[in-house]
Amino acid sequence: MKTAVTLKEARGPVAFTTESWIAAPAARVWQLLTKGPWLSRWFTSATSGDLDAPGTVRLWWGKSHEDVQVVKARWEKSFEFLWVAYGVKDATRVTVSLRSKNGMTRVRISERGWKRDRAGTESALHHAEGWAVCLCQLKAFAQFGIELRG
Repeated sequence: MKTAVTLKEARGPVAFTTESWIAAPAARVWQLLTKGPWLSRWFTSATSGDLDAPGTVRLWWGKSHEDVQVVKARWEKSFEFLWVAYGVKDATRVTVSLRSKNGMTRVRISERGWKRDRAGTESALHHAEGWAVCLCQLKAFAQFGIELRG
């Protein structure tokens, strides 16, 4: 169930991008990335909805949770959301994009908005590591049905 939450977006200059190629069609990867029941199989422990349309969705990892505000979605191409990044008070913007080629799908995740200070740099590095792990989990699940969550 989507609820209305408006997050204040950070506008700092610190950003990063990480990506991976997955041996699965874009339609399958899109479903795994955006549909709550699939997300809770490989990434979260639960969700309140899907990430494929504007609105707010709560994502759970055990007892902790985060509200994400989906601001844009282009079916099987990309989606963007805001969420409050680790260790900072304002929301960063996450863009997830897909590109298909020869039966493979490239998933690119970019996140931006941190201030160029200690808290912003530490938070950005924390998130970069987290998204790299996320892509490994997605690849293992999409290609082999293996759940890497601890």
